[in-house]
Amino acid sequence: MELMNQHKIDGLAQEIGQENVPVLLEIFLGELTGYQQQLTDVSQADKQECLKDISHALKSSAASFGADKLCAKAIEIDGMVKLALEFDVNTETENIIALMEETHQCYEQLLP
Repeated sequence: MELMNQHKIDGLAQEIGQENVPVLLEIFLGELTGYQQQLTDVSQADKQECLKDISHALKSSAASFGADKLCAKAIEIDGMVKLALEFDVNTETENIIALMEETHQCYEQLLP
């Protein structure tokens, strides 16, 4: 699975116009930065709830932009939470933050 699905980006450009892609990418990258900050700043007591909310939001936004690896991780975490499965919140938080950073770096290259 790739960090960036170029086919999805190309499809998005056809749907909304190539000139609009950078604007939406800036919004997406801003969301990633905000989510990273939230997960970094949240208290340990609130971390699982924050991770749940962010993973739920990331499922659709990451999918829209073809951020396949990030989308898959968000779906995985969201599923574990919904099924009330036990998981290491700190490890999963670190994993999704790292994926958001990698995704951010990759997608930044698409901006003019």
